[in-house]
Amino acid sequence: DPFALDQLATDAAARAHALLTTGRDPVSGLTLWQDAVRLAAARPGSGLTAATRSLYASLASATGRTTAELARAVAAWRQGAAEGLAVLDGPVGPPAGRFDRARPLLLAVGLPPFRPHRNRLTHPVGRLQLRLGRDHLWYAYESEPDRDDWWPRGTPAPDPVDALSGLEAVPEA
Repeated sequence: DPFALDQLATDAAARAHALLTTGRDPVSGLTLWQDAVRLAAARPGSGLTAATRSLYASLASATGRTTAELARAVAAWRQGAAEGLAVLDGPVGPPAGRFDRARPLLLAVGLPPFRPHRNRLTHPVGRLQLRLGRDHLWYAYESEPDRDDWWPRGTPAPDPVDALSGLEAVPEA
């Protein structure tokens, strides 16, 4: 796959340049899974081409994951890089104060009371969810009603209302 080879060469050149100019490899601390997600996320397009499907299949197989898991992880990486992936991969116990401040902000813009659980605030109908990252940003997720199939959406933001802006069923503030 000439495109994949070009992508890997470009990635290697960018990493070498960063190493020479800063003395640090920006991806040296990544796990195999994180690096695979990073490489897949760097691939332009929506994942519908034969070459991209082939790349996803290879990376998923190499990491012991499914292509669906990789696609969801790519969406999380594009949303917030390594921290976006961390928010997708596992809940953390956030400080209560962030939730105490977020819930009234959501109510103030006409949203119903979101249910808290770990680092997540979930819309009562279960279509929208906010996840608080270790970087103190809110990450928006969407799912079909009555399904536990959450996909990263939008841009992370320090304000929960801003993180939800642009998503369906969110009133304009």
